[in-house]
Amino acid sequence: MTLTFDDELGKRHFEFCYVGFILGGSLQEKKTMQVLRREVALFDKLTAISELKPCGKKMVNGEPERQLTQGSVDIDKVEFDLLYGYLSIVPWQTGTPCKQALETLDWLAKHGHS
Repeated sequence: MTLTFDDELGKRHFEFCYVGFILGGSLQEKKTMQVLRREVALFDKLTAISELKPCGKKMVNGEPERQLTQGSVDIDKVEFDLLYGYLSIVPWQTGTPCKQALETLDWLAKHGHS
């Protein structure tokens, strides 16, 4: 499936997907080699359509934040499940971040069923 980030909220959806993937994956205590390989493959795909933010800001785990440069990425069902699952377990702050994360999860759910 193709996740296309070219609508009016595409950049924001990408940033929530990227941050959710990184932070949600970091919350996992145990991973199999198969999961690690899938994470690396998805990480490579997300970084291929993005660039480091010019401000140099980093997430709590030390990974640099990124911003979208291209509009879409092809992922398979397993990568989609990882992305959706990780994004859904991040303890987003109450208020706007939580609302925008939920909007991104809804957006992903629509892509996952198309």
